[in-house]
Amino acid sequence: MSDTYHYEDGAIHHDHKKVLHIDTVNGDDVGKLISAFFKEDAEEAEYEEVRGQIEDGLRACSPEHLRSARKSEKDNTELIEKLKPIFYNNEEDVRLFLKEISGMKPGDVTDLVNRWVNDKRISNYGYSRKGVLWEILNDAGLYAKSRQNWNRRVD
Repeated sequence: MSDTYHYEDGAIHHDHKKVLHIDTVNGDDVGKLISAFFKEDAEEAEYEEVRGQIEDGLRACSPEHLRSARKSEKDNTELIEKLKPIFYNNEEDVRLFLKEISGMKPGDVTDLVNRWVNDKRISNYGYSRKGVLWEILNDAGLYAKSRQNWNRRVD
């Protein structure tokens, strides 16, 4: 593309004496939007590539996707709030822990818990790492093995 444009909500794009109002864009408007960005000599392959990218972006902004993202964000916030007391109220450690255990095998999760207990990043008070932490992670689908398995592996 020859020019770069950035728009805020409600902007108007002027190019080659064409006016395109940028309030909401749906699939039917994608062709008009893209053609407003290209000069008459734009290559068809470039046009189609950008069209695909914009359509992907529109799908990502669909009401269903946005509702799902908001629910996921809310669930994540609730999970963090439940875990904070076990991590000495250190939200940064909670977020790092969740990021690290994402996709980990159960044995690796318990090994990490043991390291973090030894490093004083996870509380050992009242055996919170034994029951409460397992319950929170299990309910969130982050550790699927039994409490008995957890208790055998966590010091």
